Amino acid sequence: MTYRIPATLLVLAMTTSGAFAAPAQLYGKSVTVGWSEQRMQSTAMSAAPQAISAFGQLQVYVSDKGRAFTRVSMAVSNRNRTRSGNRDAVQGEGTARSVSFGANSMTMTAPRGNAGALMIAVKFDSSYQSCSAHVITGKTDGAQSTRVHSMVTGGMVDVYSVQTSGESCSIQSGNVFGN
Repeated sequence: MTYRIPATLLVLAMTTSGAFAAPAQLYGKSVTVGWSEQRMQSTAMSAAPQAISAFGQLQVYVSDKGRAFTRVSMAVSNRNRTRSGNRDAVQGEGTARSVSFGANSMTMTAPRGNAGALMIAVKFDSSYQSCSAHVITGKTDGAQSTRVHSMVTGGMVDVYSVQTSGESCSIQSGNVFGN
C-alpha cells in the first residue's frame, strides 16, 4: 500500500535504532521476505508516468552474535526480460537502513529516495519457525513523488505511487549470503 507519512514520523522511522536486541532464537538464521509492487513512475527515458510491475525481496541474516546483515533486491520485468539489482547493508555501519526487534517481531525501515520510506514488519510464531510480513511504502506529506536511485538501472526514477501485495516470509537456518 502507499501511505502519506508525516515528515516527523518519516524522520523518526529513519533514525530510531532497534529497541531490542535480536532474539537468541534467530541467531544463525536467515529471514526472507518477498513482495510485489505495482508502481506509477517516470524516468529520464520516459517522462510520462507509466505503470511498472516489480518484485522486491528483503534478506536478513542474524549472526551468532545477534548482528543483522541485510540485502534488499528489486526485479523488474519488461518486454520478456527481467533485470534486477540489490543493495547490502550491515546494521550500525553508516547505513540508513535499520533493523529492530521486538517481542516476536522484526521491523526493517529504510529511506526510499528523497521523500519516501519503506517499512517491512515481520511477525514470528512463538517458536520462530514461521513468519508473516507486511510491506508498507510511503511518501512525506505534500510530496508528489520521491526520486529514487534505481537498483535495477542505476538511473534516477520518480516514483508517484506504489501498491504492495503478495507478501511472503520464510525462515531458514544458516547464512542466506553463503557463509
